[in-house]
Amino acid sequence: MNSGEKVAMRNYFESLPVYSEYFDEAIDAIIAAMDSGIRAEKGRVLLELGATNKDFWFLKDGFLKEMYRSPYSNEDSLFNMIPPSSIFVNEDTLFANRRPLHYFVAYTSVEILRLKEAEYQKLLQQYPILINLLYISGTAEIQRGRRERLNMLRMNKTPDRIVWVQQHRRELYQFMDRMTLAQYVGVSRASLYRAFEKNKKYQF
Repeated sequence: MNSGEKVAMRNYFESLPVYSEYFDEAIDAIIAAMDSGIRAEKGRVLLELGATNKDFWFLKDGFLKEMYRSPYSNEDSLFNMIPPSSIFVNEDTLFANRRPLHYFVAYTSVEILRLKEAEYQKLLQQYPILINLLYISGTAEIQRGRRERLNMLRMNKTPDRIVWVQQHRRELYQFMDRMTLAQYVGVSRASLYRAFEKNKKYQF
């Protein structure tokens, strides 16, 4: 990794709620073990984090759409939007060895750093408690974001959902086109357009 990528990774770990200087040695080892991974242009479907790919990915730049492959419908749905400076893995595959139902699409061009599973296993032997605490904290942030979005989807009115995204997901709101915004707030495009027509403050 170059110096900018190392700085991005360190900033990420230091931003986690569990961080203290006690973790610095393990963080340095993680950063040293990561590689530059993947670059993808907008629209590319990225390899699933599944049974044959249990690597940890850190989204350095760009935005990803996390899509849900429904077993009951022919149409996939938007499950989550992943912003820059996020670690993302497939928890079901890692912990339960279940086939993933999620996959990722580059919403913009993206740069992803990677910690390969083999490297993670080596680090786990050397720093068993520290590595797991960092991992749990990182995935907890992902789960927190998912829970917050689910709470937003419980709002009855489309305008309230739009305002929530403006206030709580500003970095996403600035990048999402209207179709993706409609998917994110769980309404039809027609409902979203009606909300925009009634109130100009939603304009991008």
